[in-house]
Amino acid sequence: MKRNYNLDKWRGLTIISMVLFHLMYNINYYWHIAWYDDTLLNKIWQLSIACSFFIISGITSNFLSADKNIKRGIKTSLIAFAITLATYIAAPDQFILWGVLNGLGASMIITGLIQKFTNILPKYSLIFLILFVITYKIPRGVLYTNSFFKSMYELNFFYLGFPSADFHSSDYFPIIPWIFIYLFGFIWGKDLKNKNFYGKYGRENILSKIGKYAMPIYLAHQIILYPLVTLIYNLAK
Repeated sequence: MKRNYNLDKWRGLTIISMVLFHLMYNINYYWHIAWYDDTLLNKIWQLSIACSFFIISGITSNFLSADKNIKRGIKTSLIAFAITLATYIAAPDQFILWGVLNGLGASMIITGLIQKFTNILPKYSLIFLILFVITYKIPRGVLYTNSFFKSMYELNFFYLGFPSADFHSSDYFPIIPWIFIYLFGFIWGKDLKNKNFYGKYGRENILSKIGKYAMPIYLAHQIILYPLVTLIYNLAK
């Protein structure tokens, strides 16, 4: 199937937003930025980036068979585990355990398995969006008072969304709640397919070109930005 430039444009815009967000994160690490540091704007900005990545990836899953989605999920997960190892060795203060690529990889695999065994109708897409909202704060320990879920937190089922009190990761996207926003994208994508959205390919432009190379940009941007901001900080002292 021909590449859909409309999805690439959305992905490209999200990548640009992510790079700018992390640039501000790095700058704020050395120079406090009042409007950025732990503000509502920061949280909305970060959430818009993350949700966009999961929804776009969910929509894209409609282009692929169940087996290809599972393989894509395994490949993404392997890259994610490589990032975990790299941050553990080279940047322990920025250690990433179950970051965004882990969350995406797991969601791809789960979606592939769902494709194999069931068919969820597009009219149910909003249910998964609601489930995302309802479960969003589970990783923050809101179910700790329940004895069953308390044991899951204490056993540190961080990958599911039940981290222990001493769990730490500079990037964290557990299966719950993020599988739900991914499935929202996947099921919404079916509706878009029925409305011939995929037949309206759009035109290639700079945004779509950036979106086409989202993964290498994601992998490279902090490797470039963090040392650059650190260098500028040291020179400015």
